[in-house]
Amino acid sequence: MKLYHKGVSGVVAAVLLIAIALILIVSVSSWLTVLTQDSTTTITNSTSEFVNCAASGIVIEDVYMDFSSNLSRVSVRNTGRNTENIVSAQLLNTNGQAAPLNSSLPNLTIGDIKTVVFSINGTITTCSNFSQVRVASSCASDTYKQRPNNC
Repeated sequence: MKLYHKGVSGVVAAVLLIAIALILIVSVSSWLTVLTQDSTTTITNSTSEFVNCAASGIVIEDVYMDFSSNLSRVSVRNTGRNTENIVSAQLLNTNGQAAPLNSSLPNLTIGDIKTVVFSINGTITTCSNFSQVRVASSCASDTYKQRPNNC
């Protein structure tokens, strides 16, 4: 009685192993390519933003309290080498309450000085309850904690 060995021949097994290895190599290679391209794009965007922001700067030049008209005027100057779009401005009292804006937030070209106006009615009633002013663009910010003018 003869015994038959059933199974895959050695040549077919070798071809199958090589095919599986090639499929794995191609899959991992394409995944790494996509991952590398995504990382490169993210790093490039972050680097561009960092370089652009390195040339940015804003300074709060002056804060003036006008209690007769219940307004505060904040002068902001662009000290950087880029046009700045002011994205937020806050005038806070000593309790942390923010005075409402009474004007739109300006865009500042290079060297430009613009005024942001706040309504201080009910928020800042005397100079002693003024705390600070914060102004920020997407790249730069400044905080003013000194005594305001007209106080």
